[in-house]
Amino acid sequence: MLKLITKSVFVSALLLSQGWAMDQRELTIKAAYLFRLSLFVEWPPSSLNPTGSEPMLFCVAGDQGMHESLKTVLADKSINRHKVEVTEVQLRDNLSACHLLYLPRHLQATQAFLKAVALYPVLTVGESEAFYSQGGMIYLYNKDNRIRFAINEQAAKKAGLELRAQLLHLADQPPS
Repeated sequence: MLKLITKSVFVSALLLSQGWAMDQRELTIKAAYLFRLSLFVEWPPSSLNPTGSEPMLFCVAGDQGMHESLKTVLADKSINRHKVEVTEVQLRDNLSACHLLYLPRHLQATQAFLKAVALYPVLTVGESEAFYSQGGMIYLYNKDNRIRFAINEQAAKKAGLELRAQLLHLADQPPS
């Protein structure tokens, strides 16, 4: 009996660790996506000084795992001479300081976050259909076990961001 319990615990732990590893892999891939996507975005000079004197701020709302993955993937990275910094944010924070705002699928306050940055040049990236339909800019989703993205170009233009043609060309249509 003890042997059966020990075996069950071992198998459960193995399955959980594999699930954790798959989750970590997905978070790492998404973090790399955020970095790569941001390479094809131009922020207005009022938001990001072209001299590179200030950092580019990647903000994460409500997702500790993504925050940690971004910190790891983006350590010592820069975009157009701007060192990338990663921070966790809440709705009450000054979100206008963000250059990229990541909103995970499970976040309940997606619309409130989008409204809070609507007047600022903040690239919004999220994972829910609600995010995309409420004016989010880049929608990450899984299709055929691959991460894909769709772009709401109008939302980006409204925020004063310029998305390069290469990025627009790579985007998919959002799933229906």
